[in-house]
This record gives sequence, C-alpha cells and structure tokens, in this order.
Amino acid sequence: MPAEIPGYYFDPEKNKYFKIEHASTAPRAAAWSADSVKRRRVAAESSAAADDRARLLRRHIRRWRQQGQLTGDTITRALLQRELGDKNADSEADVRAAVWASGAVDKGSVSLARGTRSANMPCMYVNGDDTKTGLGVVYATLGEERLVGSYIPTDDNDTITFSATAPLDSGRSRALHTEFLRFPQLSSITYHAPSHRIIATSRSPNNSVYLFSPHLSEEADVRRPRWLLGRLPENGYHGLCPNSAGSAVAHTAAPAPTSSSSRLLCLVGTNVGVLRVNAGVSDHRTLSWVGERVPLKPTPGAAAADGHPRETLALDFLHNHPEVFLAGGRRSQLWITDMRAPPSSTSHRVGSGQQRTAVAHLRSVSEHLLLTAGPPSSMATYDTRFLRSPVVRFDEYRNEAHVHAGWDVCAELGLVAAAHDDGTVKLFSLGSGRRCRPEAGGGLDGVRTDAPIRALSFRRMPRERLPSLFVGEGAVVRKFSLGVRALGNEA
Repeated sequence: MPAEIPGYYFDPEKNKYFKIEHASTAPRAAAWSADSVKRRRVAAESSAAADDRARLLRRHIRRWRQQGQLTGDTITRALLQRELGDKNADSEADVRAAVWASGAVDKGSVSLARGTRSANMPCMYVNGDDTKTGLGVVYATLGEERLVGSYIPTDDNDTITFSATAPLDSGRSRALHTEFLRFPQLSSITYHAPSHRIIATSRSPNNSVYLFSPHLSEEADVRRPRWLLGRLPENGYHGLCPNSAGSAVAHTAAPAPTSSSSRLLCLVGTNVGVLRVNAGVSDHRTLSWVGERVPLKPTPGAAAADGHPRETLALDFLHNHPEVFLAGGRRSQLWITDMRAPPSSTSHRVGSGQQRTAVAHLRSVSEHLLLTAGPPSSMATYDTRFLRSPVVRFDEYRNEAHVHAGWDVCAELGLVAAAHDDGTVKLFSLGSGRRCRPEAGGGLDGVRTDAPIRALSFRRMPRERLPSLFVGEGAVVRKFSLGVRALGNEA
C-alpha cells in the first residue's frame, strides 16, 4: 500500500501522487480536490466502523451458540433463532410440540370409583365424537374385570365440570355407568367407528374378544347424549373365542381403518399370532388366524421357518394402506404383513445392536416412518425400508422393565406421551426425539404414582380446537390441555 504523504492524494488508477487542490482551482469532479478527498475519507471511516460492529456481533452470536445457554428452552431458542435468521433453527413441528407441552394445564378429572384407592387402570378408551351435546365419553376397566363408563362434560374453559342440578340422563351430572357383564382380564379397549363397535380384548383364554355397540339416542334428541352408556343388553354384547385357541390370550387390538372397503372389523394380537375379526355376524366363524396359528411350544427353529407373527404385543396398520399391518413382539421382532396376498409375512429385527428390546408399542406415523417403544428404555423412529438403524432416537425415554406402560402418539401436535417407570409421564417431540418440558410445577409435573401409568390417550373433545391428553391415574382420568386454569388468567 502506498505511503500517505500529507497534502497529497495517491491515484491508484494512474499510480502517482497529486497535490490536493482547493475546490475553486481543481478541475470539476477531480479526485484530488479537497472536497472529494474529504468525502472519501468520511465514507471509509463509516464503512470501517460498520465492519467493526459486524465483527463484534458475529463474535457474540458465536459465543452464544458455543455455550448453548438455551438448549433446554426450545421456545426461547426458536424465537431468537428466527430473529437472527439462523438456517439451523428448530423445525416448526418441534416448536409446536414444545408450546403445547409448556402450556398444558390440568383441566379436571373424572373419577370412576367412589372413594376407594385403586391401582392404575390397565386400559381406557376416550371418545369425542358427540358434537350434538359436546360431551366426551370414557370407558375404562378397574381391576381388569369391570368395564365402567362416564361422560366428560366441560365448561367454557374446557375444564371438566359436573353439575349438581342437571338431570341424570343429560350426561352432565356425576354418575357412573357400568356395563353389567364380566370382562375378565381386560387388556385393551378400542373403537371401530364405521360399525360403531367397542372392541375389548382379554387375556382370559375363554374369551379373547368382546364386542358391543353403545346404544345411540336420536339425532333430534338434544337433551340426551349421543352415546347412552350402561344400556346392556341393548348394546348387543358378543364374546368371541377362536376355535381350538387353547391357551391363546389377547394383548391388543387394532381397529380396521375407515378407508378399508373389506368386512374387516379389527386385528387382535395374541400370544400365538394375529387374529382377524370380520364384522357382521357373532359366531366363531368371524375369527380366523392371519397365516397359521403358532403352537404355544414351537419346535426348535420354527420361528425362523414360518415367518408369521408370534407373540404380538403391538399392532398398527401401515399409513394409508388398510390391507398391510405391522406387528411388534419381543426381542426386537417386527412383522410386516400384506393381507391381500396369500398369507405371508416379512420378519425383521429392529435395530442392529446386541441388546434385544420388546416392541411393546408401535405407530405408523407416515408413509415410511414407524415409531416403536418398549423396555428396556428403547424408543426410536425407523424407516420401514431400512430397519437396521433408527432415524431418530428418544434418548431420555426411561422404561426398564414394563411392557404394559402407557404410551400414545398425536401426529397433529407432534407429540409422544410415554409413561416412565418412576410413575411419571413425559412428553417428547415426534420429529426430533427431544424431551418437551412443562412449566415448572405445572401441567404433567403433577402426575406421579407408585407404579407406572398404564393408560394414556390423546383425544380431541367436541367443540375444542386441539387434542388433549388423558391420563389414567389410579381410578381417575385426568385431562391436560393447552390453555389457562381459569378464565381471566390469560396473562
């Protein structure tokens, strides 16, 4: 760089010095006039100052990223990343899940027992289809034997609220409705909407599947709820057991998707394979095994030879494929079965590690993505085309030994609710696998029991904008929703 000589201007184009002249004697627009030199000096100083400020700002941002001061606060981090234009900002789905988890509050509860301390309910089903009266419905089992139902009335703040003056048949008074039939060792409760049938599975070897249809009120009857609970035998109860089932017990059921055009009602996962239940009739001929029934004591090498599902702990239909289902078993076993072809299944092992985990829960969340969970402390998302390694791991999931711990997925909120073996319930982002933490001392932080929670369900209530999480704690069903505890506390 040429030396700076006082009173002279160096022209880089002509590569020589010019004496700085007063504007009155220098040629017009001359680069060596006093005004031109002064103007260039001021512009250069301003540009240098702006560069210095930019370097300082970049150093501050880099220091924040390295220190990771906001790694636990997804919402604040996302807001700051958006302001800074960070291309690696958290996804919209992650932020949506974190907002729901941090803003969820206790919205009341429904007690299914009168003044008695009970173990955590094994299973429950929550329905929110009654747009006529706005009432929700919950069916649950206490002691794995009695099926108890209750309505879920809510107020303007979406809080569960019973009325002491409402008529008994309105569904808004506090009352329990028992289906007066024994359902021994109930393991799951689901609902097939097209046929309006409740499907209950049992671990009792005498009856594997129970079906009934809650009685419906007339559409013009706006005084009574759409579902009329506790109306057996009007509800058309049927108990089904497959021929020659022996000691077969049912663990779970998957209702057929509404898009299915067949007579399929549901699939039932048992300890000896998968049962297919067809709708329309009530005798044993409605049941058939998918593939061949697996013997309770198979010969050595039989598992590798037939490829059909064996002990099935979890079932779900492949996303947008009502004729293809997924079945999960013990020792990381996963089966994919196409019912359109002659009975044939493809057997897979989830993951590539030496540790074998139970696929106690599974959910098809998109065309190719599958979410699985089970002990010991394993939850991950897999691509069904490449099952050897997970796409996303849920590293903070803790369940070392409980196959029947509660678990549910809400794709709309991008959330996974999972019961931990310390008696708490945690929320995770479906997209990233990160834990979504509630506000300190609020929301799901208030759930803590001596044994793991076994019943969890995401469900949208009638006339509500977003789904809520229902937790079966003892004999009480608690509701958690995004909102405020009382109207007027929005701030």
